[in-house]
Amino acid sequence: MKTNKTTLRAVWTTVGLLGLATACGGEEMAGSSRVTGRVTNGQGTQPQSVVRAAQTGGAGTLAATATVRVSAVAADGSLSTRAEGTVDAQGRYTLDLADAGGQFVIQALDASGKVLASSLLEAAAQGETSTAPPMDSESSLEASVYLRARADTAASETVNMVDVRERINARMAEAASQGSASGAALEARVKALADGVRAAQRTEVEVYGRAGVQTSQSALFQAELSAIAALNASLDAGADAQAAYETFYADLRAAAEKAGASAQKQADSERAASASFRATLDVRLSADAAPLLDAALRQSAVLEARASGAALDATLAAAGAAEDVKQQGATASVKLVADARAATSASASAQAFTTFQANLSGGASLQSSLLGNYLDLTLANQLALQGSLAVTAQAAATLDTALDAAVKAAVTASSVDVALLASQTAAAYQTYTTAVRAQATVLSSAFGSKANTSVELMLLAQGAFQLE
Repeated sequence: MKTNKTTLRAVWTTVGLLGLATACGGEEMAGSSRVTGRVTNGQGTQPQSVVRAAQTGGAGTLAATATVRVSAVAADGSLSTRAEGTVDAQGRYTLDLADAGGQFVIQALDASGKVLASSLLEAAAQGETSTAPPMDSESSLEASVYLRARADTAASETVNMVDVRERINARMAEAASQGSASGAALEARVKALADGVRAAQRTEVEVYGRAGVQTSQSALFQAELSAIAALNASLDAGADAQAAYETFYADLRAAAEKAGASAQKQADSERAASASFRATLDVRLSADAAPLLDAALRQSAVLEARASGAALDATLAAAGAAEDVKQQGATASVKLVADARAATSASASAQAFTTFQANLSGGASLQSSLLGNYLDLTLANQLALQGSLAVTAQAAATLDTALDAAVKAAVTASSVDVALLASQTAAAYQTYTTAVRAQATVLSSAFGSKANTSVELMLLAQGAFQLE
């Protein structure tokens, strides 16, 4: 088979920002495979709030598509064409790969060879049929961001393709083309998103390591392959997207737990990773990219909300909390995720977490809060809890100061020191969690064995998503 090698510079010159990808971690698989998928006119499958216009892909893509090309991507950013073929009237394609090793980018091309849309394929199963996600505006932005992140990362390191797809949604694909429409402006936005993803992934692993979970993005990617394959198949089949993503995120949580990361540790790592992601974009994106920044912050809030909600439910279950307490916690978790998903602005996302904090640790009434209910709070023991909450609030303020310092040291308008940002962000959160967990000793005299669970609830309530 003829191999077409394309340099990274030539790829960007030829196809601009229309979804390309490059290799991420994981063992290559030898042997033949078949890849199937479809080209669509859609905006995306991971929605949030209202989505209107398309960026790349979108309306007219299917009618204009003449061929589909599957390329393997290497650590140096070069593409090697593995297969090419046509699509049927519904946009469906099926292509045979002589070599199934590596990760892939799939592109829809018009009659002149111009790339119209693209998508990522994490792996092709040896001797089997692998399903790619539908090609649309969202998948095209995911591919562009992945390529940029891979190009800026050392060949020995991994950019987790699954994580990229978690952090990009349809609303971001729409917002990426708002404001300035020049090629340079779009490229700068993709670069900023890629830097944010790199920072988030590095921070996630750093936090896990400090918590005693020894892993890497390569290992996480391998653990997540079955989850993303199931998601691809569901989306390709036209299943309900929200239900498909709920299953996907549940599968990711299960994979992380199998790797030794409890729901609480997953929440801790996502909280810090999201902080690095948001801070990078806040500095790197120009003023005319405000719609993209807002959309990215909202998606970040959704990811953090899912992790926090799952951790709350798991914490109460592990503590053997009373049924009414677990139900109160479940209600708070569901509301947090629902409010974050429904948010129409980043400030609304922040408000979702403010409400969550009040539900957990007290708004108008501390006794009626989740903590108050769990601890059977009375006037006699309330003072002890109030004191610990005050210490926790101070620890959160110290955390904010440390995070600000980390951003100033590592992020500029044109670059980000990913290693420095991840290290300092993880250190800031470690200091915060240590200070809060120290309150278990203080609370034990008043609440006995419930003190340890109480500080975990306080950690979930404080130090979460907020806007500077």
